Amino acid sequence: MADLDLLDLTIGLVGGLALFLLGIQQLTRALQNVASSRLRELLVKLSGTRLRGAVSGTLASGMIQSSTATVVLIVGFVAAGAMPLSAAVAVVLGANLGTTITIQIIAFDITRFALLMIAVGFTVSSVKRLEILRSPARTLLGLGLIFFGIDVMAGAVAPLRDLPEIVELLGSTTSIAVALLAGALFTALVQSSSATSGVVVVLASQGLIGLEVGIAVLLGASMGTFLTPFIAGLGTSRSGLRVAVAHTTVNVLGVSVAVWLIPQLAELATWISPSHPELTGTARAAAETPRQLANAYTLFKLGLMVVFLPWTTHLARLLERLVPEREEAERLGARYLDDDVLDTPDAALALSRRELAHLGEEVIAAVEAAMPAVLVGSEEDLAWFEVRDERIDAIHDDLLRYLHHIGQHELSDEQGGELMRTLSIANDLEAIGDIVESTLAQVGYRRLQDGVVPSGPTTAAVSRFHRAVTERLRQVVDAIDSDDLALAREVVEAKPDIEEQHLRVGRHLMGRLRTDAPNRIRSYEREVEVVSHLQRIAGLTRHIARMLTSAPPRPTEA
Repeated sequence: MADLDLLDLTIGLVGGLALFLLGIQQLTRALQNVASSRLRELLVKLSGTRLRGAVSGTLASGMIQSSTATVVLIVGFVAAGAMPLSAAVAVVLGANLGTTITIQIIAFDITRFALLMIAVGFTVSSVKRLEILRSPARTLLGLGLIFFGIDVMAGAVAPLRDLPEIVELLGSTTSIAVALLAGALFTALVQSSSATSGVVVVLASQGLIGLEVGIAVLLGASMGTFLTPFIAGLGTSRSGLRVAVAHTTVNVLGVSVAVWLIPQLAELATWISPSHPELTGTARAAAETPRQLANAYTLFKLGLMVVFLPWTTHLARLLERLVPEREEAERLGARYLDDDVLDTPDAALALSRRELAHLGEEVIAAVEAAMPAVLVGSEEDLAWFEVRDERIDAIHDDLLRYLHHIGQHELSDEQGGELMRTLSIANDLEAIGDIVESTLAQVGYRRLQDGVVPSGPTTAAVSRFHRAVTERLRQVVDAIDSDDLALAREVVEAKPDIEEQHLRVGRHLMGRLRTDAPNRIRSYEREVEVVSHLQRIAGLTRHIARMLTSAPPRPTEA
C-alpha cells in the first residue's frame, strides 16, 4: 500500500507539473501572438533610459511569461548591435521583476475554475468564426492548464499533511541552504522558474512548507535561471556574452545578500499580505503563505532593480573590461542570426531584418566595385567578384534557412507579411549580387579577350549612371537598416530620373558608335551590356523599395 501511495504521489506530481508546464507554454505562445507587433519596439525602442529600459523589460517578460526568454532575446539584440549594453542591463533588471507576475497569478486560489477555463478556451479557439478571439481564448486555455496542473499536484501531495515528520522536515528553518540549492537545481533542470514557483505554491497551499523555506527555494530559482541565457551568450558575440554575464551576476549577487535577509523579507511580506486570523494552524498557513511567498519574491526582484538600476552604466563598463573583445577570424555567412530566439518570431524577424541589412552592405560593396573593374580592370580585379559572391551567397543561404525555421511557427498575419517581404528582398539582393559576379564580371572578361578599352568620355558617362544606380541601392539598404520608409519612397519616386539617365548614357553610346575607332563594334557591345545590367540592378532596387513601402507602418517611439 505504501508503494502504491508513493507511486500515486509521483504520478500526481509529475503529471501535474507536466500540465503546468504545458499551460505556461500555451500561455506564452498566446501572449506572444497578442503582443507580437509591439515586442520589438518595446525592447529596442523603449530602452533609451534606465527607467524606460527596466519598464520595457518588465512588460516584455510579463508578455512572454519568461525572464529567461526575455534575456535570451536581449542577448541576441545586443549581439546584433540593436541595443547598447547599458540599456540591456536595465532591461534585464526589468525582466527579473516581470517574471514575478507568474507567481502572483498562481497564488490566487481559483483552481476550482480551471476546467471551466480549459473548456471555454479550447472551444472558442477551435471555432473558425471566432478567429478574432483565438489568441485571448488560448490565453485562457493556458491559464486553465496552469491552475489544473496546480490542482493535480496539490491533490497528490495532500496526504503528506498527515505525516508529521514530512511537515517538520519541509517547514524547518534549518534547511534553508538545502532549499536554496534545491530551487536552483530544479530550475536549472526544467529551465523554468515559473515551474519552481508553482511547486512551492502547491506545497505552501497544503501547509507543507514554511514561508522562510519557501522564500529560500524561490531565491534558488532566481539563480537557476542563468543557464539558458549564459549558453546563448556563449554562442554569440562578446557583447551578447556580456548580457548573459550581467544577468548571472545580478542574480547571484542579489541572492547572496538576500539569503541573509530572509527573516526580514518574510516579515515584510507578511505585513503587506492579507491575513486570515479566523483560521488556525496548518489551515491558516495554507491560506496565507502562497500570497506571502508571491509578495516576498516580488519584493526581492523589485529590490534588485532599485539597487542595481542606478549603476547600469558602470556595470556595463565593468563587463566590457571583464569580457573584452577578441580577435576573431572573419567567417562567411550570417552575422546577426540567433537560433535561440526562434521560438519568439517577432524577435527572430527583428534579427532577420538586421541580417538583411548586412546582406545589403555586402551587395553594395560588390556593386560599388563593379566600376571601373568591368570597364578598365585586370583579370585580378575581376576575380575579386567571385570571392565577394561567395560571401553574399553564404549570408543569403543562412538567412533563408533562418526564415524557413521562423515559418515553422504559428505566425500572425503581420509576422507572415514581414516574413514574405524579408524573403523577397533577400532574393532580390542576392540576384543583384549574381548580376555583378555572373554577368558584369563576364563582360569584363570578354572586354579583355576582345582587347578593347572604352574611351574617357564613355567611361565617365557609364560611371555616372553607375553612381546613380549605386546611390539608390544605398538608399534602399539604409531604409532596411533604419526602418525609414521615406528613403524607400524616394527610391520609388526616382524612377523617372534613373530612366532619364539611362536614356542619356544610351544616346552617348549611340553617338560613339558612329565614330571611326578600332574595335568600335566590339567596344559598343561591351558598353551596352554594362549599361543593360546596371538597368536591371536599378529595377531590382526599385522592387525592394516597393516591398518596403508596402509594409504597414510600425509604432513610433513614445
